[in-house]
Amino acid sequence: MTELIRETTSLCPECGLDLPARIEKHPDGVYLVRECPEHGTIKVQLSSHPEDYAGLDRYYFSVMNRPLRQRDYIIRLTERCDLQCPICLASAGEFSSHPDLPLSRYRQLLKDEGGRKLKIDLMSAEPTIREDLPEFIKEAKKDGHIVALHTNGIRISDFDYLKSLADAGLDEVHLQLDGFSEQTNMALRGKELLDIKMKTLENLERLELATDIVMVVSKGLNEDQIRPMLDWFEHKPYARELFFLGLRSLGRARDRKHSECVMPSEVIDMVENASGGLVTREKVHKFQKLYFALLSFLGVRKCLYIQHYLLLRTPAGYSDVYDLFDWDRLEKHLNRLPGALKKGSAGKFLWGLGLLPLLVNRKSLPYIIDLGKLQLRLRMGFDISRVPGRTLLLGFITACDPLILDQMVADYCGKGELSTDVGFEQSGARANVKREFLWKKERCADREVSRK
Repeated sequence: MTELIRETTSLCPECGLDLPARIEKHPDGVYLVRECPEHGTIKVQLSSHPEDYAGLDRYYFSVMNRPLRQRDYIIRLTERCDLQCPICLASAGEFSSHPDLPLSRYRQLLKDEGGRKLKIDLMSAEPTIREDLPEFIKEAKKDGHIVALHTNGIRISDFDYLKSLADAGLDEVHLQLDGFSEQTNMALRGKELLDIKMKTLENLERLELATDIVMVVSKGLNEDQIRPMLDWFEHKPYARELFFLGLRSLGRARDRKHSECVMPSEVIDMVENASGGLVTREKVHKFQKLYFALLSFLGVRKCLYIQHYLLLRTPAGYSDVYDLFDWDRLEKHLNRLPGALKKGSAGKFLWGLGLLPLLVNRKSLPYIIDLGKLQLRLRMGFDISRVPGRTLLLGFITACDPLILDQMVADYCGKGELSTDVGFEQSGARANVKREFLWKKERCADREVSRK
């Protein structure tokens, strides 16, 4: 039996035609379905857990129900890279004629935002290729913005270079690390990189630079690296986040088998299997509902496809945030938020007051300062350098591609983008999709020139 969860809009992944779409609940999962006049029915599974997905989807759109201003921007600095990864989501090096982003255009964005505190993500394809990277960092720090570097880690394996970025004001590093296996590196990155990555980790720890580890997960290739990643960062307080990024059909990965693509729902299953019960689907589902409630309460945009869980570090190993709260009572209160939002500021205020005693109790008291700091980060901008080292935030994430684009979700994308090809876009999800079709046209044009 099929049940309609909601109607939305999407597009045809072949021709790019805008299409009405449906999110449908089937016995075996949840699907995004649309019909293209030229390419027929396109049906993509979003989750193999229909009840969990449907419940979280309904809650998400009941609390993310109003326009929220973007405050986190991807700055796409260059299309150049010092790797040629077989799964590169950015198609690094394919279009070398694309110019680097001018510093002047970046300065204009910062000026246009009018003094608001932003999160600036310097990325794509490999930002450390830019010799003027310190200037981009300094420009943002002049106005007090949070600056994050997204990197493959090769150049920052040079300690002096990494220190120069830290001295320029760099707040945090998002390091691509797919595991501790050279076999994995060869399959996903096309090169043995373990020695370089270990040196990079050593440098980050030495400088105590707050770090987010981003592990691309591909079915059948590196699932066995999930547990080693959890174990490695158990006692590494400089690592504040560990994100498991499901492979998607973007960039060079668009030519991979679709069976290798992974949605967050599948990533959660993989982590549950690898963690021996430390992380479970039930725990993530309930924690995520709390997370979406807090984000909505604080007016922060967030994608439905980015889900989280929180682990607490102790000398004896990981402790479980799930054990700190009475989740049955907490969930009843979370379900009152949609009604509170309809009552405006007064309703929100009373709902927030009611939440406090549910979060502060005998079990949570030893962690209350750390948990308070995390909530403050949500309000002030997620600067992971200010996230307590006793916590490790897990992420189960994906990037939107033409196969799964859901325009209703894209409206709340947690990142905007500035680039030379797409320009300025408030939704990074839509920027991804626009870029895929721009690149498709360029490839077709290149093939046409070759034939002539």
